Amino acid sequence: MTKLNSQNHLEQQQKLEEIGANLYRIRKEQGISLEAMANQTMIAKRVLVAIEQGAIDRLPEPFYTQALIKKYAQALGVKPIPDYTATAKPLLLPPAKQKKQSWLSRRRERSPLGFNQFQLSSVHLYLLYLVVIAISVKLVSFKITNNTVAVRDETLVESDSENNKSQLIQDSPSQLISQSNSSNLNEVVVNVSLKDRCWMKVIVDGNVTFEGTLAAGTHRTWKGTQEVTIIAGNAGGVIVTYNNGQEKLLGKPGQVQEVTYTVN
Repeated sequence: MTKLNSQNHLEQQQKLEEIGANLYRIRKEQGISLEAMANQTMIAKRVLVAIEQGAIDRLPEPFYTQALIKKYAQALGVKPIPDYTATAKPLLLPPAKQKKQSWLSRRRERSPLGFNQFQLSSVHLYLLYLVVIAISVKLVSFKITNNTVAVRDETLVESDSENNKSQLIQDSPSQLISQSNSSNLNEVVVNVSLKDRCWMKVIVDGNVTFEGTLAAGTHRTWKGTQEVTIIAGNAGGVIVTYNNGQEKLLGKPGQVQEVTYTVN
């Protein structure tokens, strides 16, 4: 029994070597690399090498090895499928003696589902490159458009703010005097005239009633029942009249000054 098993093993070894040599030759004739064949058949590269070399000791059980050989032969378009475990001598026809097939037919026979696994070529990479370029151009264009709209909106907001400031009621000095004379003694009346552009913040009776930048030549009046606080970023450019009093500069040019006026 041991001698018979040894003889069978030797026959299988010889058949496997012959099949592996033929598979190697056909793969080389078709110009397919081991890496490409491994990707196509999903068989490890080392197993493909063992099949081509007939290294039976580096392969699994005959049943599994025969299944791997079948998958390898189908990928190469070999018919009939060789069986190294059969008693008859295996037959492996070279592609040159087979019926000439179209490129599409050969590609379909290599896949069990009739379609070969997708492999990237230079054409595929070029098309992918064009798609990436097109997407990048659209993204850049979209971003530039959004930035342009944002800048335009910001410009419109600033323009509206400047227009609102320029349209503030500008009272003449005579009107300021008239308003001061008609003010109630229980009120705090603060008249402000700007000879230079200045940022100001006005707090009337604890509430912020104005905060912003006023242009030179602007005249404003604020009234309160308890107190009026003026905070100026350029105190030397602000002339203040308090309760029909004398005009005074709020401070020195460029000086930040805060002054609170209360009921007399």
